[in-house]
Amino acid sequence: MTTAIEHFSDLDQEKHWDVRGMSQEELYRSFHTLDQNMSFIYRFVLHYNDYINTRHDYTSEASLTMLEVHILTDICDQNNPTVSGLAAAWGRSVSATSQTVRRLMSKGLVTRENAPENGKVFYLHPTEKGLRVSDEHKRYDTEDTIKTVKRLMKKLRFDEIETMFKALECYGQLLQEGPQREG
Repeated sequence: MTTAIEHFSDLDQEKHWDVRGMSQEELYRSFHTLDQNMSFIYRFVLHYNDYINTRHDYTSEASLTMLEVHILTDICDQNNPTVSGLAAAWGRSVSATSQTVRRLMSKGLVTRENAPENGKVFYLHPTEKGLRVSDEHKRYDTEDTIKTVKRLMKKLRFDEIETMFKALECYGQLLQEGPQREG
């Protein structure tokens, strides 16, 4: 009896889950089949990483990366946000988030003030320029998302696009949880 995974849909059958029981040949065939599918994700992540780290001109007032402008927008939309709160929301370290906030401050988009109740806590506030840039980013992102969905709808039904977003959300949660071994 072969337990090699010949098609990705074979994962729906429990008999293919015993990787330790596979022969070397079955393992190689299974790896090849699964790797073909996972390579789509690997390439997507690499391309998307390049995209989010590229500076975009959402407005003539500032050139920002996607992470910078989304953190700016969170600062604009929240009441008294802090670096640690933003770091938690974005799943990033306080140090990395602090660096991002400092870049926003150096561009005149954000200010900080000591919290009256605790001198060790700083609240972040958008400047007028920061508010304008955030609003332009919201306009840009809304238009860009609509264009992207329209392009995807040339190849996928809308319910498939919704499933893709749900799958990405679930996969992101798995990545945040980290590796888990079944006992």
